[in-house]
Amino acid sequence: MAPLSTAPAMAGHTGGNPARMSIRRTAGSAWPDGDTGTAFWLMAPALALYAVFTLLPIAATFWLSFNSSAGFNTSASFVGVDNYAKAAQDPIVWKSLGHTFLWLAYHVVMAGGLGLLLALAVSRLRITRVFFRTAFFLPHLVSLAVVGVIWANIYDPFFGLLNTALTRIGLGAFTQGWLSDPALVLFSVNVASSWQGFGLYMLLFIAGLQNIDHSLYDAAEVDGANAFQKLIYVTLPGLREVTTFVISLAMINGLKGFATVFVMTNGGPFYQSELITTYIYRLAFQSQDHGLAAVLCILLSLLAIAITIVFNRWRARLSQ
Repeated sequence: MAPLSTAPAMAGHTGGNPARMSIRRTAGSAWPDGDTGTAFWLMAPALALYAVFTLLPIAATFWLSFNSSAGFNTSASFVGVDNYAKAAQDPIVWKSLGHTFLWLAYHVVMAGGLGLLLALAVSRLRITRVFFRTAFFLPHLVSLAVVGVIWANIYDPFFGLLNTALTRIGLGAFTQGWLSDPALVLFSVNVASSWQGFGLYMLLFIAGLQNIDHSLYDAAEVDGANAFQKLIYVTLPGLREVTTFVISLAMINGLKGFATVFVMTNGGPFYQSELITTYIYRLAFQSQDHGLAAVLCILLSLLAIAITIVFNRWRARLSQ
């Protein structure tokens, strides 16, 4: 009888029906009374860092895009949309933008495609799978600046590994100035960048292959499908989600192709390997035209946002 006698007292102590309090708590604020201020002060350091290192630079970039400035230690004058008009009339801007789209296509095909091929090959191994998976991923741990130095020496027209190997195997007619030929320089630099990035995409594809139901392969064998047909009708559809993610990730990573190009060619020869990112650096730190550089930063940000939105919608359609 003691528990029965204490129940009303407990209800009176809590101020009413516990079920009614639970409903009131659910219908009201997600935070208990008095804890909102505590939550705000707990988030305040992170919000302050976000404001200082993200929101403030974004606002400063927009401000610079409407001003003529040669640096923070000089006076800035408001010029309106003159920087935007100047960017539209600059032929190097359009050339670097075209190179950026071509760079993205190269990176998706070479880095993403090589990652898929190696994932298919490594997944068939049994004993040496871990070794090759680790070995192919190691280049991704090397910084792009170091990759640029390594491949610049490989491409050296006189002492580089590539031309030397071609000469020794009797293919000296195919030796090239890989970084001095305007028709080859962008492709050559992208090979170095793709070599650094394919390991990550390979691991993503391997993870996707492990999630495919193996009973689908058994059913395909019963239907008489050969290896190529199983690849087309089972493996690739099973990798659809991973493929769209890899493509979007490769395009975002491709937009960050500054380090490799800057180290290997600095945008040359004759702007034939100039990207938006390298041209931004040239304008901001060599020409001291911060207004035009800010306009191109905004253009690059809008390009990254557009790519992300398009591929998210594409992924959503494929998942339906």
